[in-house]
Amino acid sequence: MSDLHRHSNFQPGQASLLHSVWGVILILSLLGSGCASPKSTPVSAALDPAGLFPAANLLPGWEISQKLATYHHDNLFNLVDGQAESFFAYGFEQVSVQRYQDPAGILMNVEIWQLATSADAYGLFSAGRSSGPAAIGSEADSDPGRRLAFWQDRYFVNLNAAQPVPDATLQVFAQAIAGKLPAGSGRPALVNRLPAEGLVDRSAIFFHEEMSVQMQVWLGGENLLGLSQATDGVVGRYQLGDSIARLILVEYPRSGQAARGLKALQGGNLADLVASDVHGTLLGAVFGKVDKVQAQAVIQAALK
Repeated sequence: MSDLHRHSNFQPGQASLLHSVWGVILILSLLGSGCASPKSTPVSAALDPAGLFPAANLLPGWEISQKLATYHHDNLFNLVDGQAESFFAYGFEQVSVQRYQDPAGILMNVEIWQLATSADAYGLFSAGRSSGPAAIGSEADSDPGRRLAFWQDRYFVNLNAAQPVPDATLQVFAQAIAGKLPAGSGRPALVNRLPAEGLVDRSAIFFHEEMSVQMQVWLGGENLLGLSQATDGVVGRYQLGDSIARLILVEYPRSGQAARGLKALQGGNLADLVASDVHGTLLGAVFGKVDKVQAQAVIQAALK
């Protein structure tokens, strides 16, 4: 189970829980990292992180055990050793971390990530989603008693407990933060182009850079599609007959780029590529061991 934000190794002496199951993920260096797509602009002014975290004794006995720390581009590696580029790919601006402790000594890290746009916040959330839904923020993901993550506006919030705690505890902390953030917004428009029929629930991942979805679909590792911070993409898993396919959609700033991406993709000798097409600025492709007619139908439904 791949999860960019799930932490299997809580170490009290470390700055954060961000040692994910993706510990060996390969990341491309990004040009212009942290810049938002020209199709997406910030939806709110940046907030003072100190005012977003719950106060001590939000719940009886819970105290702040480590003061607030904020990380930027120049020192994010201190928090996410070896993984900073994967966060830069989603318009990273800063992340603030505060640690809490209950009377039994159980530690909980609370992380508030500020991204360039709401689309980036959804993308970072979607890249690590793996568990069950929860009713917090615009959308939430929960490992009951251990982890709770949600996105709202341009923020991604992640709570992790070192040992099991009541699920209500995570909920109370998360709701306190959500109440201080700007009102949430909808998913990126491109995500809504994924045809509903056959789409595996909660499988959509929004991205800009190829390496953000390399664990989901192999695109050759050479950026055949010409992806960058100026492109938006989404990949979703589909049940087509007895097989699973992956539909990828990419939106380019200009239609000529989509055509060039299609030509490069079709000439890339990718073993799992079943069908691909473009319409204006949109490129669609299906990967998997599935029927070509079915794959083409899914692409056309998405591109119309």
